[in-house]
Amino acid sequence: MTRDYLDLPLQEFLSEVATPEPMPGAGYCAAVSLSMAAGLVAMAAGASRGEWAEAKGAAAQANTLRERVAPLAQRNVDAYASAIARLRAAEFAPKPEPGSDPSQDLGALLERAAQIPLEIAQAAVDVASLAAVVAERGDQALRPDAVAAALLAQGVARAAATLVEVNLGTTDSDPRVVSVRNLAGSANAAAERALSTLA
Repeated sequence: MTRDYLDLPLQEFLSEVATPEPMPGAGYCAAVSLSMAAGLVAMAAGASRGEWAEAKGAAAQANTLRERVAPLAQRNVDAYASAIARLRAAEFAPKPEPGSDPSQDLGALLERAAQIPLEIAQAAVDVASLAAVVAERGDQALRPDAVAAALLAQGVARAAATLVEVNLGTTDSDPRVVSVRNLAGSANAAAERALSTLA
């Protein structure tokens, strides 16, 4: 188990992100950013209760998303750390026994490392879509916050899609690559919908 960066004070966490060490890494930062975006949606919805009948439900949904995403950050860094450790060990490992295939172990670790960003991208679509609804129906004074949340979620979905593609190192036709690109497209559409409320 790797360090739990969420327990760190913010300034210390930001310093950890900037160290030359590969952890916590992009996937962790994407999940934390998405959790904050969900928090913005919860705030904007919760503050809209006086003028929008469904505001309380939207705020609860946003908080559920926030709670769902935060653990993905730690799962991602754990999977990433395992893959990095295996890659480093492979550099110094003796020649494999005839008939053994050490790349299978590494492949499984990289697939696991790709699965979690895929889940982050799925959650990003949910956050961006909910943010668009809150931007459309919530308190007009907080509309920019909801729009900003949708844009953050859009960025997270694109980042997660890149991580999936890189971790898998497969062709464009891989169903997971196709899926995560579609998710990024859905998050983009939701962000555009949210942005249109400011026009």
